[in-house]
Amino acid sequence: MKGVIVVGSANVDLVTNAPRMPNPGETLHGTRFEQLFGGKGANQAVAAALLGSSVTMVAKLGEDSLGEASLANFKALGVDTSFISTTPDAASGVAAIVVDSSGQNEIVIVAGANGLLSAMDVAAAAPAFERSGVLLTQLEVPLATTIAALRAGRRAGLVTVFNSAPAPSEPLPDELYMLCDIICPNETETALLTGMPTNTLEQCEAAARAIIKKGAKSVVLTLGERGCMLVREGNVPALHVPVPEDMRDIKVLDTTGAGDGFLGGLAHLVASGLPLVDALPGAVRVASISAAASAGAPARASSTAPSLVEPNSPGGLLKDASVLSESQRLKRAAAYHAIDTYVQSGMLVGIGTGDTAEYAIQRLKERLASGALERVSAVPSSAKTERKLREKGVPCVSSETQPAIAVAIGSADAVDAEGNVIKGGKGALLREKLLRDQATRYIVAVDEAKLCSKLGASYPIPVEVAPFYAQRTVRSIMALPSLHPCDAQLRFGDSPTGMPGVGSITPFVTDNGNLIVDIFRTTPLKDVAAAAAELKATVGVVEHGLFVRGANSVLLVSTPAGVSTVAPNAPPEPSGAAQLAAQLMHQLMGQLEGLQPKWLLAGTAVAVLVLAVRRHL
Repeated sequence: MKGVIVVGSANVDLVTNAPRMPNPGETLHGTRFEQLFGGKGANQAVAAALLGSSVTMVAKLGEDSLGEASLANFKALGVDTSFISTTPDAASGVAAIVVDSSGQNEIVIVAGANGLLSAMDVAAAAPAFERSGVLLTQLEVPLATTIAALRAGRRAGLVTVFNSAPAPSEPLPDELYMLCDIICPNETETALLTGMPTNTLEQCEAAARAIIKKGAKSVVLTLGERGCMLVREGNVPALHVPVPEDMRDIKVLDTTGAGDGFLGGLAHLVASGLPLVDALPGAVRVASISAAASAGAPARASSTAPSLVEPNSPGGLLKDASVLSESQRLKRAAAYHAIDTYVQSGMLVGIGTGDTAEYAIQRLKERLASGALERVSAVPSSAKTERKLREKGVPCVSSETQPAIAVAIGSADAVDAEGNVIKGGKGALLREKLLRDQATRYIVAVDEAKLCSKLGASYPIPVEVAPFYAQRTVRSIMALPSLHPCDAQLRFGDSPTGMPGVGSITPFVTDNGNLIVDIFRTTPLKDVAAAAAELKATVGVVEHGLFVRGANSVLLVSTPAGVSTVAPNAPPEPSGAAQLAAQLMHQLMGQLEGLQPKWLLAGTAVAVLVLAVRRHL
């Protein structure tokens, strides 16, 4: 049975019960208040997990107490949190919910950190896409991120499911519909998507068929107490799935999580191998039971028929749970190892940009404060890194006045079996290459999720381009022989969305005043060096994010077994990549012995656990 991956929101729900909804300007006395865990993405993930699916959540939380509690709650309920990241730039998302005596609700959402979930976060979760069978998406994160997730799901061959909630205020791009195997709106959302009435079953079917014409394969329209309706492409008759007879007399307490319970149940059953038609009755049952429970994330499944009970988040679990996800712990271990092993007193240290760099800054601060290091100054690769360094009290200097940087430390977005890397997801690729060129030793510290057999398909290749004639440069990049076929798109917002006008209408601008083009491919590059050379020679390209293996750097890879380092004395022969991979595999097997098979990566990817590189491109 394949798993379920959910790309979406994680909120803390602030739920108030009241006799009725207040009128504008009116103050009412409520009857009850609860702080619960929610967000459409989180609810759907928890429902699927507790029904028995292996579920991975891709989300972003604030670095605050609500984020810590949310992360612990995911873990307590069996959701894989490896790709849940945190940010200091926004608070965790919240939803203020009012539930009246009939169980109906009104919700106001403050997206917070959810609004910073990006296509980069989606790309980083590529390993989870590869092992999943169903993708769930919604509209509580940036639309561009949802589209990036649907693209990734389509490339990986997943059943792609899009829940058009909250109801969109503007038309959705045509591409989104064409990326969906299943679109799942309710009646209100369907009316907004189509501009058509949805008061009767006949009207609902007509509106659903209008959505099918936009490119979706199937529409599952949820109908509340009437169940749901399935409309498929072609001349297949619509199918109405009512609420089971034994569920029709259950008192509705709260409809807050019913739609999310439906989607979690649907994903679980489809991932279990059931055809969509056969999965719908079980999904309706899950939604019905959820509506009979109180607000918040769905909770637990029985071992047989889908069945949900009350959420369970013991205070002890919240108190004892680690704030960091497994992925973040591995990044921190790699960064700490780099500082502890390679940085000595009196050194000038270059610092990259991103999560790993921030852990390196934290470790620098700790060792300077303890006296383990003295007289260490840093050269930042970005304005953001400089701010972080100064906040931690680490002295910053300009590389212009320094003869050489002793050690530069950064991360990577992807690493292949030959030691080539993609960098620049945060937009600092030009400055990172300048740091590498000036550094005596260049440390690339990554967690094992960044490993791949070949570059090109698992993560987009960022390219810094001059603003003048940028679209012409985009067309030139797409025509390069070593990259064709590819999709090259200007970055809008803070992530490689490739969707101008979607999510953000502001192009991403680097610290150097240039733009970023992201190159998306469905197949790996055949020749990384050739692609790097062609990009370098393209008029309008300032720099690219392909860092071809050289000889001045050490690649560190963090796994649950620890951080591994291998630094060959000389580069391999041009035809000796397989020989080098075998050599490194032999060295690593002793370190990896005893680990569970899930940690052993396919092919020669494991051999990537640390190569040395020196001054190329």
